[in-house]
Amino acid sequence: MSFYRSSEGGYSPAWGPPSSTLNFCEEDYEFTPYIAELFNTLTNLTYIGLGIKGLINSRKLGENGLGSKLAYLALINLGIASSLFHSSLKYSTQMCDEFSMLIATFIVFYRLLSFSQTTIAPSVLIGSLCALMLVVIVAQTTTGESTVQQIVFTGMVYWLWHICFKLIGNFDRGEAVKRKMRWMAISGIAFFVTGHACWAIDFYACDGLRELRRNIGMPWAAVLELHGFWHIFTGIGVYIFMGLVECLRSAQGRNKMGSAGLRLSSAGTWPFMVYLENTATRANTKKDI
Repeated sequence: MSFYRSSEGGYSPAWGPPSSTLNFCEEDYEFTPYIAELFNTLTNLTYIGLGIKGLINSRKLGENGLGSKLAYLALINLGIASSLFHSSLKYSTQMCDEFSMLIATFIVFYRLLSFSQTTIAPSVLIGSLCALMLVVIVAQTTTGESTVQQIVFTGMVYWLWHICFKLIGNFDRGEAVKRKMRWMAISGIAFFVTGHACWAIDFYACDGLRELRRNIGMPWAAVLELHGFWHIFTGIGVYIFMGLVECLRSAQGRNKMGSAGLRLSSAGTWPFMVYLENTATRANTKKDI
């Protein structure tokens, strides 16, 4: 889907005329000539902040391998790429933003399927994901539209939700842990669905939203910058799923987890109701993913 919402007034762009095929409902260069969409740019701090939080927690839990950190690094990369896109509205930064979304999703997808699908070899799984990425790149460059990327990204997120529920149901764990894992998965998808609704309203009701924002004025008009709330809600939802996938992987390899001094705890608060706990430092602190 290719769409561009032009806006009136504002500063003259410091980066030159926009070249992206996507532009959202926020008025362009309204506050500064250096940032095209201020609220959409700043809300990407959600991705960056949560990615940093995930890295810090992984380190505190003694996770020395790169695998458990890749998803959080990809989340930080997504926040940076999306910030560059919304601040410049250039086609090159748009591509960085859209493919960063897929990379983050692919990493979580691989970490989930690599231990849950015994019939699929890891090399085959990686090859399939790379082939899917190539299809998206070809479709994007030949058509100039983001339809295929949006379909693949959305479809994989909802498929992840389905697989997580299936794995939780098949786990031989205490009912309290399984119940809280389900609520954790529901929380993650609820944030994502809410963010998706904000994205859709921002697209389909843009003219009405712009008129309403002009009538309300700042700072309250920022509440109606719904694409920015897509960043906030999806960032939280994806982060919850990243934590849930790490807990599912740990629960699958409970012997290794026990030897590392870790255990799954169900004493957390919403939305991180299940998390990894370092039993060696249990008396002092609890660490969620």
